[in-house]
Formats: sequence, structure tokens, C-alpha cells
Amino acid sequence: MATTSRLPQPLGFLLCCAFTLTLVLSQKEAILALASLSNVTDQWALLSFKSLVTKDPYNVLSNWNSSISLCDWNGVSCSRGSQRVVALKLFDKALE
Repeated sequence: MATTSRLPQPLGFLLCCAFTLTLVLSQKEAILALASLSNVTDQWALLSFKSLVTKDPYNVLSNWNSSISLCDWNGVSCSRGSQRVVALKLFDKALE
């Protein structure tokens, strides 16, 4: 039985967006647009992490949702310029 290799849906979507952006926009505009997409990948990764947490006794992850910027989430530190996640401060929060 032959197996086929497929990209995970979010990664495939992002690659498709990157290709489209470079065709439509100038290189500088495409880089800026891709930088904002990278913030989306950070959010997706953190929400995936949250979905694996079975116990959050201090409700640390209670504001981890798409209605606010991930840089305002409890325990998340972002860089000032790119708004990318640079650190998680979740030590001693009893997450399981």
C-alpha cells in the first residue's frame, strides 16, 4: 500500500497564502503580510497546546482565545516589534 505525504492543513494553507502574496504584492508588502501571518501560527500553536491541558486549577489559560491579542494572554510574552511570542511564563501553575 503506497502512502502519500500531505502537509498539515494549517501549514499548507500558510504556504499557499505566502505564494499568493508574493505574486500579488511587492516583496516588501509580502514580507509585512507574512509577518502578520506568523502571529497567527503562534496563536494556533498556543491554542493547540491549550487543548491538550486537562487541568488548569488557577484558570491561567482562561483568556487564551481569539477574541483578544495573544500578547495579552496570561503567561505569554511577545516581542515589541513583531508581536511574536518569545516566552511562556507558566511555571508553577499546576497545569496538567
